[in-house]
Amino acid sequence: MSEKSLNEYIPRVRERYSRMRGKRARSRVLDEFCATTGYGRKHAIKVLGGRKRSGKGLGRGGAPRVYGEEEFWVLKYCWLQMEQPCGKRMTGMLPLWLAHLKEVGGKEITSAARAKLHEVSPATIDRLLAPAKTGRRKKRPVPRSDAAIKALIEIRAERWNTREVGWTEVDTVAHCGGDMGGSFIWSLTSVEILSGWTEIRCIWNRGQHATLTGLEEIGRAQPFDLRGIDSDGGSEFINYHLYHHLKSQGIRQTRSRPYRKNDQAHVEQKNYTHVRQIIGYERLGYQELVDPLNKLLREWSLWKNLFCTTMEQLSSTREGSKQKRKHAKAVQTPAQRLLATDQLAADDRRRIETSLDQRNPFEMKARIETLLRAVWKQRKALLLGDKCEPQQEAEEVDLALGTASPLRYEAVPRATIQPIKNTKTQKASVSGL
Repeated sequence: MSEKSLNEYIPRVRERYSRMRGKRARSRVLDEFCATTGYGRKHAIKVLGGRKRSGKGLGRGGAPRVYGEEEFWVLKYCWLQMEQPCGKRMTGMLPLWLAHLKEVGGKEITSAARAKLHEVSPATIDRLLAPAKTGRRKKRPVPRSDAAIKALIEIRAERWNTREVGWTEVDTVAHCGGDMGGSFIWSLTSVEILSGWTEIRCIWNRGQHATLTGLEEIGRAQPFDLRGIDSDGGSEFINYHLYHHLKSQGIRQTRSRPYRKNDQAHVEQKNYTHVRQIIGYERLGYQELVDPLNKLLREWSLWKNLFCTTMEQLSSTREGSKQKRKHAKAVQTPAQRLLATDQLAADDRRRIETSLDQRNPFEMKARIETLLRAVWKQRKALLLGDKCEPQQEAEEVDLALGTASPLRYEAVPRATIQPIKNTKTQKASVSGL
């Protein structure tokens, strides 16, 4: 039947169907209607009952919408400022961030929208942000024979099962741009196991003295007493210089098994989320960039530790070929996890609480982007051979920080990986800032 014929036929049969009383009488009308129109029986019942083809219709089915355009734009803005965390992490971060957010795009956030965002679930966050989301290999340094010093440093191969604050994993990341030749900057990463407190500093090359200096600066920034350091077998950590220093401080030193990255799963994860996501994969071959990068990384590390949540894994079991991991439902920031323990000194606890009260995550993020922009500007000048005065760079950064708005700033593009097809292997070249 044509559409016009259906529109004339359905109202007449619907009237007959509504006047019928009894299952048998209605069934006869329904059989006739299905034979004439070719509709399925269930669909025909809905049509004759007035729930289909009724002009305007009943509209969208299901429960009414709870979150509107305002909630979406506030949620999207916070998500971008938080470095795009997942819904489970974002639920723990929203109360901390919304306390410092007054308006988005020049419009003040209503109290109703704030109340809704305080109650939003992780699954709802992922569903609302779905339209906004879009869908390399590191060379290992050639090891050298250090049998004597390795014999003094024991191997730790078991899982971390500690409830004490102060046990850390450390590692280095090469900013070589894919070429290990020559001198360049390395990132030194330290992550505390219980809380996830992470500190990053840059060093020039990875000699014994530079590594120890970087670890001492990281130790001063960590708000807890250091109990132990676990590293890989790299020469920057496995040497007498660092061994005697840690021994004199009463700090236990251990190392992982060769070619077993899972022995240091915590710090290997942070090498991407805390190092590569901010610095990228470009070659940093100028010593003049060490101080500006450390200024950036101090702010970046503190911002991550105070206002960015991490997920705590409770258990991991293997069922056949699948690895099932169970995480804690309540996500927390590293600072919150440290404050929840009773192992901090009074000064360290006061230091964290003061930072949480006085720091604004949006202002910190704006400062991070400004410092990052200044680093890449200085690197570009060095590549082109221009004279780049550090004092001039510092004045430009301070000027930008004084006028930067915590709600509006131009994002700095991150490094991206572009695949290049090869006849034998699939390689990747990195292009970025």
